[in-house]
Amino acid sequence: MANRPSRSQIEEASKIASAFSAFTLKVARPFFWHIGANRKGVPRGGTAFLLKFERRSFAVTADHALEEYLAALESDNRMVCQLGEVMVQPQRSIIARSDRLDIATFEIDPSLIAGFEGNIIDCTGEGWPPFDVEEGDTISATSFFDEQREKYGPRHYTMNAWGAHGVAEVVTEKDIYTMYEPDRVHQIRSDVPIPPPGLSMSGCSGGPAFLIKTIRGLLRWIPVGLIHKGPIGKAAEGELAGLDRIHIRRIHYLNSDGTIKESDSGWLPR
Repeated sequence: MANRPSRSQIEEASKIASAFSAFTLKVARPFFWHIGANRKGVPRGGTAFLLKFERRSFAVTADHALEEYLAALESDNRMVCQLGEVMVQPQRSIIARSDRLDIATFEIDPSLIAGFEGNIIDCTGEGWPPFDVEEGDTISATSFFDEQREKYGPRHYTMNAWGAHGVAEVVTEKDIYTMYEPDRVHQIRSDVPIPPPGLSMSGCSGGPAFLIKTIRGLLRWIPVGLIHKGPIGKAAEGELAGLDRIHIRRIHYLNSDGTIKESDSGWLPR
């Protein structure tokens, strides 16, 4: 019979989980666009996160989210874009895009770094690409829902990040698949209601996914992917009722300068 963890072990594990959850929630940044300060309505958007390397810092998001912003900007040049409360112009700083992989990166000017309230993942001195992921590993993902964006002032919106710890059910060269089960999910924060199955995940694209794993005796949390596809607002039926499959695109395709490596076509240049 396996030994049960002691109270001190449980308390220590809880402290670690709380610390990691607090960090993760501040990594995901709302990536959204709108027209002017006085317009009403919920802004469209996605989610992004920032990586810092020796040579440059850049934002990572889903390519289809960036494409939606560029299309909105083309249709109305009054469109402004934000990463949280920081105004950005991705169209002027795109590093690389891949429609096939659904990954996009754009450079963040060093002068803007201090304005970000969230956490930037510091990859300086770290080996890259990130560690491999195996089936059964613990995965944590965080993002913002369009439905949960509410305006309360010029350039200011209430946007609660929501995230959960899950399991890598299937791992391929390109993707990590995890099942979202509301009855079993270990959500990162308790003050945000658990989304029901079939909830539209519009706005979640580009949200960071972390591997939580003990490596060489140290518990590590390592960015390994981004959310690029999820339920489209319709709950599963039959044997899959109550389940949602979340698609996480692996980011081992990213180089430390923000370029993207397509497996069959080399590096995508700026």
